[in-house]
Amino acid sequence: SAIRLNLYGDPQIEGDAKISREPTIGRYDLLFNDYYLHHIYKSTIAAFRPHYVVTMGDIFSCQWISRDEYYRRIHRFKWISHQIDSKNGSLSGNHIYYHIAGNHDIGYGEETEPYHINRYTNNFGPLSREWLARIDGSIHRFAILNAMNLDKTRNIQYRQQAWQFVQQLVAERQERPDIPLILFSHIPLHKPAGACVASPSIRYQNDFVEYQDYLSPTTSAYLLHCLAPTFVLSGHDHNGCQAAHSVKTSVSQAIPLGTAGKSLRSASDLCSLTFEELDEFQAEIEEFVRQTVTPATGFDGAGTNAWDTLEVTVRSAMGEFGGAAGIFDIHKSGHYHPSSPQRYARALGRNVLASADGYEYRYREVMLGNHLAIRVLLITDIVSCFVVPAIILLLL
Repeated sequence: SAIRLNLYGDPQIEGDAKISREPTIGRYDLLFNDYYLHHIYKSTIAAFRPHYVVTMGDIFSCQWISRDEYYRRIHRFKWISHQIDSKNGSLSGNHIYYHIAGNHDIGYGEETEPYHINRYTNNFGPLSREWLARIDGSIHRFAILNAMNLDKTRNIQYRQQAWQFVQQLVAERQERPDIPLILFSHIPLHKPAGACVASPSIRYQNDFVEYQDYLSPTTSAYLLHCLAPTFVLSGHDHNGCQAAHSVKTSVSQAIPLGTAGKSLRSASDLCSLTFEELDEFQAEIEEFVRQTVTPATGFDGAGTNAWDTLEVTVRSAMGEFGGAAGIFDIHKSGHYHPSSPQRYARALGRNVLASADGYEYRYREVMLGNHLAIRVLLITDIVSCFVVPAIILLLL
């Protein structure tokens, strides 16, 4: 049987700050946006009946909100996303919910605080986690990364925990490379300018990440080489994107790493490094990346088999981006033969069809529609249903 995931990008639910800026309009906007997002979740869950529902990060618009406001937004989000809580009662469906921490939930590396981390994990679960799912007798591994603390982080314990999980995954991949990996990360992997709407920008404050559109080239290369995921599903870039990543496993001439006697010749050398060594030997590792990682590219309806990892950045569910949801399906291929090409992918508009190692993958983007157009239609309906009849009655 197939596995299906519904993916929702960056809802960024607002709250009290908007009401303080625009008391009347702000309350109306929050009410409309809550119903708008609720309709996206509820209708797509009912229509597609997923096994898993994943929100790709940035659940809220800001991590600096007060405790009371935080819990008000949790209740609103659980209603929006069709989840059970003390205010919603029982809801139908047996799907499982997962949540990914984004920069508006816990902050970038420079601003991550224990208070933000603790209240997030207490309400949405671990920052990093994995699970296995069976598909027609075979297994897929799914893993959520804490991408917010993979690059330079002021509070070192969170970076240590993030990399400890990654290295645990690396060991599992080395033990069972036959199990395909689907990786989730709020921040997308590094890409060259022009591959997506976002640009490869990272800003630092006091040597810690203050802002980033993508993970650093070094971290991205480590994940591609050492985890070798079939798919990466990411958020953060509200416009969405599709890209193909390709890697070589070795270089022709070893690259020395300082005076410690270590060198980089193959992916296994890279995978043996700690994150501290990734920082220390950044220049040497970037040279290894330049020689082994082909710059990520988009792909179209003509298709491509020149890829090792496909990445889909899920378009935001926010109204200004059309109220998007991603539907991701995995099933065993009925046409697979060991002598046939191992990997193939093509894009149809914003949808992706791919096959790899005996499995078929399908990503579809569905959109509710631009929120401004829906507001106009709603106001028109209200006027036609209530205001016009009232004026006619007054004139009679």
